[in-house]
Amino acid sequence: MKIINTLTGAITGLAIFAGAASAEEVWRIQSHLPAGHAVYQNEVDWVTEVNAMLGGRLTLELMPGGAVVPPNETIDAVGAGIVDGDITSPAYFAGRDPAFAMLADLVGGYENWTQALAWCELGGGKELLQEIYKGYNAHLAGCANAGIESVASTKPIRTIADFEGVKIRSPQGLASSIFSEMGASPVNMGMADIFLALEKGVVDAADISSYAMNSKGGFHEVAKFPLLDFHSLPVLSVSFNLDKYNAQPDDIKAILNMAVRDLATQINLKDMVNRGEAMATDAANGVEVVIWSAEDRQAMRDIARQVWEDAAAKSDLSRRAYDSQTSFLRTIGLIE
Repeated sequence: MKIINTLTGAITGLAIFAGAASAEEVWRIQSHLPAGHAVYQNEVDWVTEVNAMLGGRLTLELMPGGAVVPPNETIDAVGAGIVDGDITSPAYFAGRDPAFAMLADLVGGYENWTQALAWCELGGGKELLQEIYKGYNAHLAGCANAGIESVASTKPIRTIADFEGVKIRSPQGLASSIFSEMGASPVNMGMADIFLALEKGVVDAADISSYAMNSKGGFHEVAKFPLLDFHSLPVLSVSFNLDKYNAQPDDIKAILNMAVRDLATQINLKDMVNRGEAMATDAANGVEVVIWSAEDRQAMRDIARQVWEDAAAKSDLSRRAYDSQTSFLRTIGLIE
């Protein structure tokens, strides 16, 4: 009897130890954004809520961009277990394959965040990205997005024709190519230089972020003709180390995957509310919001489509990314 009691006590002790070890499992997740960024603050709130759902069996710990590795190295760091996951833009990985740029942001394609999220969740986007990320030993939990971007402009750009000769700050890639095709002169510069460049006339306009974020950043103080909800819906991919993900029970996997949908919802609903407040304040300060007609938006999409086709020819993966997104755009009636 004493032996049985001893064995029972040992087994109970091991069970308690195993439970404690499981409860102490922490995954370090690196964002690509600095801690002060509005989207990063949304990510902080999201991680807090996910941790509540995980109930202590697993804890996510969010870190700002560059905390462990540079943003363009997180996909490798996740696969190697240097970090356990990331929240980032796939555009950082375009040096590995140009398709990542198209998967990160089909510039000129979607008109609102729900369309882009629908491609991810229902149009095959998540499955395509999961297949690609698996090659890096990473599991893609979902492809949220940071909302549609606006252009801060010091002059009114009411039609495509008004882009002729406009010097516009733009990141390299699809956006820069599309602006060029519309007659603008893209200029590449860092975020820290944009305000002064607009103020001094070095550039006439800037491709930055959403209307609310641009307003909060003070850009509308010098750029009084913002072009609303214009062209860009950057994806926020959320991925985890594949081995660690596969080791989790099905309910934790479901929480991690389904929660990414809510990340997109949080970011975009908060941005919508913030935009309403920002537009009211801006209007009182003489800001004129420019909204393009449906005809000009469609004309821009036609220009963008040629840029996408050129990009699709750069690799097999680019072609698959192009086919996936254009097929979905047909499904929702944005292209023929």
